[in-house]
Amino acid sequence: MNSWTMLLTVLALPAGLQLFYGVLWEGVPTAMISSAAVGTAVFGAMYICLYIFGYLLAGDLEDRRYAAYRSMPLSPSADLSGRMLAGIVLAAVAFVLTILAGVVTGGSFALRGLASIPVVVLAFLLTCIFWMIVAVPFVVYAKNERVAEYAVPLIGMLGYMGTGFNGVMVDLAPIEGEILNYLPNTLPTRLLVYHLVPADDWVELGVAPPAMPTGPEYVLLMVVYAVLAVVVGTMIVNKVLYKRGWWP
Repeated sequence: MNSWTMLLTVLALPAGLQLFYGVLWEGVPTAMISSAAVGTAVFGAMYICLYIFGYLLAGDLEDRRYAAYRSMPLSPSADLSGRMLAGIVLAAVAFVLTILAGVVTGGSFALRGLASIPVVVLAFLLTCIFWMIVAVPFVVYAKNERVAEYAVPLIGMLGYMGTGFNGVMVDLAPIEGEILNYLPNTLPTRLLVYHLVPADDWVELGVAPPAMPTGPEYVLLMVVYAVLAVVVGTMIVNKVLYKRGWWP
């Protein structure tokens, strides 16, 4: 499979899943379809971040490009930032395509107000940052980079299926209770559902309990996750790939 075919396939995967679910969910309430679509859209962003980030990094490692990079006046943090920017753009495409697929399958989306805009943007960005960094140690420390490239995305799939569509179908999740408002895949998903899906009775929709994470402390927790991930990722890239110590 060439790189363009691979890219298009990965970008289309979450939207394709949502279209497939739409066929199975005929007669399901609109808000429930919308919530599931957000869960799948976040999975799409996670999958893109894990796969594309891991794919590019694994390719550079196998081709021994970092031997050349180390001889250049390159900043490890700039290297990491450039890779992350590309991942965020692709993740945004996958996210939007999946939301559009949600509309096609009967979903409806609307912001709760202007205050929802920064929350939605921040939740998406922090999700991307966290999951791209998750890929770094798996790829860097794997003895076979290609194995890491294909194994890393399974983390996103397991998180998505193992928590009931990233925490939006609590009856399907083996994990119960408040923990769904704290995991790095379910927290942003449930926050996005609250701000994007026009609904109020979350219990009837199967999204609660627990209560939706609406307070500022949940946004702060996502920031903490992202900051910790960036710190760890920067240290690994600087020490292992550029061999310049643990911190720039």
